[in-house]
Amino acid sequence: MEKNPGIEDNEIKAVAQSGSPGSIDEGNAKNLFTQDEYQLAQLGYKQEFFRGLGLFENWAATFTSMNFASGIPVLFGFVMYTGGPTAAFANWTMVGGLSFIVSLSMAEIAAALPTAGGIYYWAYRLGGPEWGPFLAWMTGWWNWAGWVSVVPGVQQGSTNFLISALEIKYPDAEVLTKGWFAWLLTSIGMFFAMAPNIINQRVLQWYFRFAVVIFHVLVVMYYIWFPIQASRRGGFQPASGVFNHFYNGINEGTEKQASDAYCWIISILFGAWVFYGYDASVHIAEETKEASEVVAKGMWMSTLSAWLMSVPTLIIILFCIQDFDGIIAGTYANNWAEYLVQLVGENGAVAILSLLWVDSTCATASCFMSAQRVTYAISRDGILPGSKYFRRLSKKSHMPIHAAFLVYAMSVIITTAVIGSVVAFSAITATATIATNVSYLFPILARHTVGRKIFEPAKWHLGRFSIPCAVVTTLYISFLVVVLLLPQLYPVTAQTLNYAPIMIGGVSIISLVGWWMPFGLGGRHWFKGPQRTISEEEVAGATVVGTDVDTHRV
Repeated sequence: MEKNPGIEDNEIKAVAQSGSPGSIDEGNAKNLFTQDEYQLAQLGYKQEFFRGLGLFENWAATFTSMNFASGIPVLFGFVMYTGGPTAAFANWTMVGGLSFIVSLSMAEIAAALPTAGGIYYWAYRLGGPEWGPFLAWMTGWWNWAGWVSVVPGVQQGSTNFLISALEIKYPDAEVLTKGWFAWLLTSIGMFFAMAPNIINQRVLQWYFRFAVVIFHVLVVMYYIWFPIQASRRGGFQPASGVFNHFYNGINEGTEKQASDAYCWIISILFGAWVFYGYDASVHIAEETKEASEVVAKGMWMSTLSAWLMSVPTLIIILFCIQDFDGIIAGTYANNWAEYLVQLVGENGAVAILSLLWVDSTCATASCFMSAQRVTYAISRDGILPGSKYFRRLSKKSHMPIHAAFLVYAMSVIITTAVIGSVVAFSAITATATIATNVSYLFPILARHTVGRKIFEPAKWHLGRFSIPCAVVTTLYISFLVVVLLLPQLYPVTAQTLNYAPIMIGGVSIISLVGWWMPFGLGGRHWFKGPQRTISEEEVAGATVVGTDVDTHRV
């Protein structure tokens, strides 16, 4: 394998298996490694998490983060006035397919480098001695900012379900229209989402099972209850009402400032808000058995299954629309509530909205898990201020509790934006989508540029499809970033301004200034990449138990 000059101090050399499982003496007992522990040690880290998760949990990490059962409803009202049923179907289908390609590009790298907070580590390894530290720094900050924004974004969507249910039951309650009340409910919901991520791994496993069950209960309702109710009420939409029904509702002034084409493009957020977060699987890589194969499978399988299952679900929902104009004119926190009232009545709507609050809060818990693990990972390598505190694991459960507290605090602060802006929710979702997707670009581009000669694929890889997938991924993410920075309502005022460019500008400034700061304070002066937590001597004297050692690595 080609050596990477300049990074030897951070690199742990692969060593051959020093003994068979049947010939371990007491002197070697302290250096026993499982295959997963040994592979992690080769990447520079000792095993600190409990490694008890399998393919189901790894698949569920990404699948429940995407969670189209609540993902479709959360921006349903938004997409109805930014394009209507036709734009909803077309953009959802397109974004889902493109996202699957992104997940393949990500999975190929994950298979070779399965670490918590993986993508910034990938950027370092693939960037080489010259570009590695800078790429790792930028990737770490952008990915962290993205996931920390995802948490309040998802939970605010969950809160809108709950407030809509309360608006149905208590239409005259003035408190339901107050921004501070939404902020309070969102903060409480995020506390619930934090719980399974700070107790222990067993609770986390049960959470994944519960989340998947709730998800399927909702999907069954969509497939069975909705068509039955539609047939009993106003019937179904004709094909033209679904596949040829466009609506431009983003012009709130007297003049039409935004064209239909512009409106169609804006509606891309409907699918983009759901189809990302592929790296959720890799963030629990250090807790997953047989991580090299399982993590890659978890990433692309969850994205593919979410895409294939969600398209027919969306079609059913669109055909069951009863009164499109009524949905547009609705005044609920989320006009999905108006759709439900028309279709299943007030009591049925309240029941589904309450279940959606539970389901969406479960999605927040999955996103919280990723934000927490990313916080832990970049703190382990000294990127965040206060890293020594945030990288600590609890002694009993080996969970990154301090990292969880930081994620919760940051999420509560971000959520305050809903108090004074009618577009704060879509701005937060756009910011989270942009930041996470930009962070994916760093390692993917490095894989095929500065890192093309040093990357050694794992057993699972894309082969000749790697470059085409990377090209599609780059073009899609670049286009997505531009679209999500655009105004979403016209005329643009202080209340309708898309604050995503401001928030993304803040992330850019913090990450770049943090790198270039003079007087030895900037990251370029002291950050040399991931910090080894296990010595070469410990790895060199290791005995790998169970399977043969695969010494192929970057």
